[in-house]
Amino acid sequence: MEQLTILVKGSSADPYELTFIKDGSSLTALCTCPAGNFGGSCKHRVAVFDNDAGAVVDGDEGKVAVVVEWLVGTDVEAALQEMREASSAPDATKESLAAAKKKLARAMNS
Repeated sequence: MEQLTILVKGSSADPYELTFIKDGSSLTALCTCPAGNFGGSCKHRVAVFDNDAGAVVDGDEGKVAVVVEWLVGTDVEAALQEMREASSAPDATKESLAAAKKKLARAMNS
């Protein structure tokens, strides 16, 4: 099992802590932001999965590439792709996008 912690800037004065745990083909991604604390999908984890280090606190940028490598072949990657497809579909509904976000949150929190 491998674990990485990344600090990101958020809306609070203190940075949010993202914890990524890779155990075989399983990837868990946790965030201390309000959405993450309530078990939802959050933009901080998605940004890291998208290889976006823009909000990462100095010194943690190099960890983003490691997490992106860990993402490959996981259920989180599949759920993330499903959410992207739901959000870009021309006939997308709020319900289908909400369902895809919930599925992503479950995958990240398991």
